[in-house]
Amino acid sequence: MGLNIKKGSILIYRVFDVAEEANLSQIEEQLKSTATRARLRFTSGPRQAVIMANAPVTLSLGESDINLLGKTARIETFAKIWDYGVVSILFQIPITPGTSWEELINLSAKLEQDTFIDDSARMRAQELVAHINPALRDPHNWHEFEDYVIFFFEEIEGLITAADLSDQVDTARLIVAENTVKLSERAKKSILEGTYQYSDSDLTIIDWNSAIVLEPSGRKEIPEVIEFALTHMMEMRYYDSLLDQRLGMLYDAIEESRARFFSNRFTSLSREASARYIEFSEFIERVDNSFKVVGDFYLARIFRAAGEKFRMSEWEGNVTRKINLFSNLSELLQGEVNVNRSLWLEITIVVLILFELATTFVKFAVH
Repeated sequence: MGLNIKKGSILIYRVFDVAEEANLSQIEEQLKSTATRARLRFTSGPRQAVIMANAPVTLSLGESDINLLGKTARIETFAKIWDYGVVSILFQIPITPGTSWEELINLSAKLEQDTFIDDSARMRAQELVAHINPALRDPHNWHEFEDYVIFFFEEIEGLITAADLSDQVDTARLIVAENTVKLSERAKKSILEGTYQYSDSDLTIIDWNSAIVLEPSGRKEIPEVIEFALTHMMEMRYYDSLLDQRLGMLYDAIEESRARFFSNRFTSLSREASARYIEFSEFIERVDNSFKVVGDFYLARIFRAAGEKFRMSEWEGNVTRKINLFSNLSELLQGEVNVNRSLWLEITIVVLILFELATTFVKFAVH
């Protein structure tokens, strides 16, 4: 039995790490004074429903047209700027009422293959970063980004209860954007393990690259929580890559310093390692505290489930292991610094003793 979408939208996310930190208060003041010229405006929609210590600045970037399966669709674009230097771009595409499930699967496959969204999101992010640059600490242009799609349904024609959705249509194919191959039962079971419900009327299915959210009220708490988790994974990926880069530079610098024997660069290297260790440790603590930030127990469960699908624990393990390497290197380098200082002190003492002996010998020789 087929089902038609009566009311819903496709939420397409592209998440970028653009700076070490963003001053949200400064960004708000800056955008208030230049919003008309920049064609940016503050917005409460998608509605901010997730409780967090430092809520992101949310902006509307306007509307544009996009061609989907021969039809022109009006796409609304939003941006969120997070205090930890992440920008998420959201494209919200309304689903034409009466769209069948099979048509939606074909649309999902097209969106998966189309680079228009990627290019448009990157351009929007770059424009926004250029505009708010004074409020960013250590801005950077990292080429990687995270992508995610949420199929958000408010009303599905012919559906009696939310729990019946996966029995009546192939939800797994929509999630993986597979319009040519019939999925095995084992593959479907693996995908549908990420199914959650709070009431009989709502349903959420979370996978690593997309999700289905059925929410008759139209409230977007679930997409916001998933987006929140997605920004944390983006940070994890960025720090993992940065750690690889910094560790490589540190190893090269250590080799170079050893080649120079008594190099004073050990002191600066030790400070660099210590600073990075503190910075990364603070980030891990912030991620761990995110469960306290999501106030509702069901939303916290969704946040945790999204983190599991994104393999956050694995990313955190990699980052933590490399952080510990920084800590160990810091201790080793400080040890080298102390040894070098002791050695130079001993050499200085020996030189002074020899000088004193030489002076005494000269005096005796003269007399």
